[in-house]
Amino acid sequence: MNKRRIHFIANCVYSDHVAGGDIHFFEMARAALGAGYEVNFFGGHALQGHLADQKIAASITLTDTRKMPPINLATRKGQIALLADYTKRYLHSRRNLSGIAPDDVVYGTTDFWFDMLPVVLSQSRRKLAILHMQAPTLAQVIKASRADVDPSRIAALHYWSGQRLSISRFARCPRKRLLYVHPRMRADLLKRGYREDELQYISFGVDPSPPGSQANIEKVYDIVWIGRVHRQKGIDDLLATLKHLAARMPNFKALIIGKVQYELESRIQELGLANYVRFSGFVSEEEKFRLFRASRVYLMPSRFEGSPRVIGEALVCNLPVVAYEVETYRGVFGEFLRYVRCYDLAKFKAEAEAQILAVRAGKNYLEGMDLAAFKKACSWETAQQTFLTALQELVDM
Repeated sequence: MNKRRIHFIANCVYSDHVAGGDIHFFEMARAALGAGYEVNFFGGHALQGHLADQKIAASITLTDTRKMPPINLATRKGQIALLADYTKRYLHSRRNLSGIAPDDVVYGTTDFWFDMLPVVLSQSRRKLAILHMQAPTLAQVIKASRADVDPSRIAALHYWSGQRLSISRFARCPRKRLLYVHPRMRADLLKRGYREDELQYISFGVDPSPPGSQANIEKVYDIVWIGRVHRQKGIDDLLATLKHLAARMPNFKALIIGKVQYELESRIQELGLANYVRFSGFVSEEEKFRLFRASRVYLMPSRFEGSPRVIGEALVCNLPVVAYEVETYRGVFGEFLRYVRCYDLAKFKAEAEAQILAVRAGKNYLEGMDLAAFKKACSWETAQQTFLTALQELVDM
């Protein structure tokens, strides 16, 4: 008997960088392969390279002729180039939709229009998609009142309009399941025409026992942070906090993970922090977890997030997290974070200092909390089982 086939539409991948959503669909593809499905991807040459690196035994329908060259997304020219690249892969997908049979399942790996519309337009009678983060509302775009809205508002308008199009078009499909990664998304989706039985919460996914979790690693860094340089990530508050801690704490050390040294090094030097802050550059997943365990506190000064996996990764490493209490965190992370009133920088600095001193003294607030339940609820195994259950429900229709 022929295997059931599932197509992952992943035109969103354009570079060597691996984002959180990419990691999520890699793990779902592994789940589908493990359950006996034949997996095919729609995506470009960048995705093809990632699939090889991840050793995912899937075929791919290429939707571009070559990988896009590096671009600077901080410029208008770079943003236009990226939009053109997305459009190209979308049009190639449209031309190859005949490769998706009516009995195949098709999965939109993001809610972006260039991934979702091929799902909607395919002849597959069973459609699956995921919503990773809610776009800003039109009012938030106009007023620039959400931290991920840039002053030009062009990217935010594209995000808002594209998500509205994707969610509304997918809602009209008769046999579907929509996965969502934050509990608060459900009420909004019900208002947009989805039925209760068409919606399913799925964890963002973490490895509950990451590599080296049994190793006894010496604490070297007081603070660790990973992310990209964007005002949404609270970079100014991060740097101000590091300056405050360096001035007040003997032998203070901080670590910044990721390919951000070029963007941040001059500011670190201007603040007199060069002797206190180390840049690790890009690291492997195994090294990231080792560095987390070699640190005392994770700082999360972001001004808006969905359900960031990095917080979950910090928690599974028993790494205390200090974060602004943005609206999306408690529904996912509960009391496992040390929250500070949003954007109160003085209190953020004070809480970071208090947590470092506590860990230096051998006290970690996570000890005694039920992290085991958190790890189970947010594990990749749980997320994969949710995905396979939704997939089987579609197949049984």
